[in-house]
Amino acid sequence: RRVGSDTDQKSRTRRSREKRAARQLPMADADTAHLLEQGSPEAEEVSAPPARLRLRSVVAAASAGLALVACGALGARRSASAAAISGGVELLRSAASLVEVGCHALQEIDPCYFSVHWARTQGIFQHPEWYKGLVPDSSIEEFQYALYKSGATNCTHAMPCNAAELSAKINSRKEAAEKAVAKAAATPAPPPGPRVQSFYMYRAQSKATYPLENINTADLAGVFWYLHQEVIVATPRKYSIDRIKRYKVSVKNTWEFWNAHKRQFSAFVAYDAGGCTSPLCRDIYHQYGFVVGCQVQPLAVAGYLGKHQTNWQCSPGEDTCRAPVWYSLPGPCPEKGIPNREIDADSTHIDVDRYKTPECSQRMPGGLCRAGGVPTGAPDCTYSYEEAGEILLNELVGIADYSDFWDKSYRDCIKDKKSGALPPETACVHQKEYDSHTDRGVGTDFWDGKHDRGRCAARLEKARQLFRQKFPQFPELEEPPCEFDMYYANEFDWKVNHTHSPQSSWWSDRM
Repeated sequence: RRVGSDTDQKSRTRRSREKRAARQLPMADADTAHLLEQGSPEAEEVSAPPARLRLRSVVAAASAGLALVACGALGARRSASAAAISGGVELLRSAASLVEVGCHALQEIDPCYFSVHWARTQGIFQHPEWYKGLVPDSSIEEFQYALYKSGATNCTHAMPCNAAELSAKINSRKEAAEKAVAKAAATPAPPPGPRVQSFYMYRAQSKATYPLENINTADLAGVFWYLHQEVIVATPRKYSIDRIKRYKVSVKNTWEFWNAHKRQFSAFVAYDAGGCTSPLCRDIYHQYGFVVGCQVQPLAVAGYLGKHQTNWQCSPGEDTCRAPVWYSLPGPCPEKGIPNREIDADSTHIDVDRYKTPECSQRMPGGLCRAGGVPTGAPDCTYSYEEAGEILLNELVGIADYSDFWDKSYRDCIKDKKSGALPPETACVHQKEYDSHTDRGVGTDFWDGKHDRGRCAARLEKARQLFRQKFPQFPELEEPPCEFDMYYANEFDWKVNHTHSPQSSWWSDRM
């Protein structure tokens, strides 16, 4: 019974210390502090592990400090008393520092983690006004800091360890956003109708050079989607593709299309070898002029996402709102491409206009503005472009010599085994960038994880960094959404609505 009494006394003493600490602990949320004061075991469930560990550390340090101070005050020898008091004061300072600067990284079992996850995946899309200074691509730590500073119940204890750096970053972005809003408020709203949109388009390409006509392009996420699905799965790479080319493109589609659809972009159509392969090409261009089209790509193929919203056909917060985008750019005589029997996909010298007649090219000139400059929205002037740099896949992936990587290294290994330069048990393997069966590369891990959102985002960011480093003269541009809806029943039989359209003789001369 005496042992039991001692145990009960120790338990009561511990709870008493925890009560005092809970009253003074600012980073523990109010509900947890209340449960601790009541001595409730539910505090173990409500309090996150980092907060609980800090509480025990504070109690232990404070208790030891007070004990040393008391011993020093009662000590018989002055030197021992001074040492005890000094040591006790240091421990009290340690306890205070634990209270003031406690911080931790979120764990999935932390109640704040769920609040941060919701804010990052849903809240910022549904209520962006709650998260000033944050964007959908902001880090978990930035959202954690914002919720911590806002006093959110689950996050009052969850101060990030780099709080000062996060605060500066969020405030900087907030100030920039406020300036942009003020500038926009001072700028008259554009009238309804097609407008000029300038942004970057990309192509995965070989050494061959083509004009940006009768061709498909993509945003950066879309070109990586294509590379991962079609190009690097082959060894050597499909079509001898070895680079990503970037173009600064300005688009303004026709009023004829806007009057029917109230959209900036038409539907995507596929081009191959200089010719349109979609059955609706003739109808689309005859009805609306040479409109630029777009199409979002399915996320089931790969995990690449755009930086901004690219898709209207989604619920707020869904990944599909930032799906990769492909574009179609109509050129002269779009129906006449190179016949399949004549296509040499690996050639770097292809005349895509060889099978287009002069009459067809004159009467169906495509949408590229021949005079350059800003597109007017006339049926034959819907887009203009300039080259904006290129990056090589080898540099992006970290391959010094591609031929050596996939071929010569293997042949050298076989040769060295035969000559005795390598042990006979050495395994010689063909290296490859990506194997779709294993979702991994051999000799490189750059493309590992085709559906891994984090790894896909890291690959996109590395490409952006290379473009920034090599071509700093080009600004950052926001990607417009691909908001085409659908073609309506019998719409190509409707009378063409030329309201607000610039005058053009093309309509009477078109084929």
